[in-house]
Amino acid sequence: MTKFKLNVTYYKILETVSLLNKDGFYPLNEGIYKIVTGKKDDETLEFAHLSTYSTLISYPSKKICNLTLMLFRNKYLEKVYDKNTDELYFKITKLGEDALEKYLKRKRNNYSKKVVNHKKTIVKLP
Repeated sequence: MTKFKLNVTYYKILETVSLLNKDGFYPLNEGIYKIVTGKKDDETLEFAHLSTYSTLISYPSKKICNLTLMLFRNKYLEKVYDKNTDELYFKITKLGEDALEKYLKRKRNNYSKKVVNHKKTIVKLP
C-alpha cells in the first residue's frame, strides 16, 4: 500500500476548509469547488478575499470531489452534521491543521489567482 502524500492542490483544499472553518463556515464539496475555481454567485462573493479563491480554475467538480474524498479518507478532513440542512459538511482535523501549518511555514509565495473572463452567452441586438 502506498503512503498518501500531500501536494500543493491538497494543501489548497485544506487551506480553503481551514479558512472557512475559522470564520464558522463549513462547506460541502460544491462550496469548495465554487471557491477554488472562482465561481461568482451570491454564496461565494464574501469569500473572494480568500487566498485560495480562483486558484484551481481548470479543475472540474469531480476532481475537487476526489481530492476532498482522499483528504477525508486519510483523516485530514472530517464531516460535521447540520440538523437544519440534514447535510454533512467538511471540517479540518488536527492532523490537517498540523500539516497545513508546516506547509504554510515553508511556502515561499502566494498562490497565483487566475482571472476568468466569462463571455456573454445572451445578448440583445438592436
